Amino acid sequence: MKQNKLNHLGQSIASSDNKAEYDDAVKELLADKQLLAWILKWTTEEFVSMEIDDIIPCIENPMISNIPVYPGLTNEAIEGMRNESKVVGEGYVTYDVRFNVMIPGDGDKKAIRMIVDVEAQKNPYPGYDLISRGVFYGGRMLSDQMGRNLDGKDYDKLEKVYSIWIVFNCPAKNANTTTTYKLKQEMTHGKAELNHRYDLMTIVEVRLPGFENQAGSHNKPTRFHEMLYDVFVRREDPEQKMKRLEEKYNLRTKDLERSVKDMCNLSDYVEERGIQQGMEQLNGLYSWLINQNRMDDVKTATTDPAYQKQLFAEMEAAMNS
Repeated sequence: MKQNKLNHLGQSIASSDNKAEYDDAVKELLADKQLLAWILKWTTEEFVSMEIDDIIPCIENPMISNIPVYPGLTNEAIEGMRNESKVVGEGYVTYDVRFNVMIPGDGDKKAIRMIVDVEAQKNPYPGYDLISRGVFYGGRMLSDQMGRNLDGKDYDKLEKVYSIWIVFNCPAKNANTTTTYKLKQEMTHGKAELNHRYDLMTIVEVRLPGFENQAGSHNKPTRFHEMLYDVFVRREDPEQKMKRLEEKYNLRTKDLERSVKDMCNLSDYVEERGIQQGMEQLNGLYSWLINQNRMDDVKTATTDPAYQKQLFAEMEAAMNS
């Protein structure tokens, strides 16, 4: 039988049929430069005015955590940058998808390089504050530059970092939203003419609904949210998915040399993970309650679904406060 060739995006969607961990399948898809270009355009101020095809060449030296790039496709997937960070006494941080990106120069303005980390978070309530983790990751990417970009004296060589979090399975009231967190200058007394370089770290959280929450979402999705939903969440057979991504978003998913029937529907695998996702959310709730020494609430939540729902709402309010 004739074999068809998949480019990196098509191979990533097809590989989800291999019963690999859902986390790994998502990271492999996120490593495609086409998707990274979309993410940069919709989450960073530096690329908002650029076209997708112009952003793709700016992405350099990427790395996927714990996932080998499909042989022969390394020109399309991110590779080469270390995705681990280790500080003595603090252990390792492993990034999902980490890469350098070059902001093009304009006239007398020099090109500038940034460091970007994209994280896929399947559980919106892991039992801790996600943005705190994002700040930690951003801080680590800054400190990692010691000895590489700077020697402890010339801090002007620090490269700006982005930590971008794609959060799945968000409740309807929070889904289809994007929030940016960054440093800003605030004059608390007097007047001064300052030109400090403090815009060095930005955290972005992009929240997507689960399949069952899309229709009831309180927020209208942007084209960016729709694209991520169609790639990672929507349930349809592989041929339909490929066609949708090509026609609706101009994503190059196939120069096929392999039968489409060999491809798996990523959304089917998401559905298989549904029970596990529910368990992980419950574990996050129980962890949050245990940290507050609320053992009676843990016991009640195991037998009272209504009370469990109330506790989830309480935890969400606490996380967002």
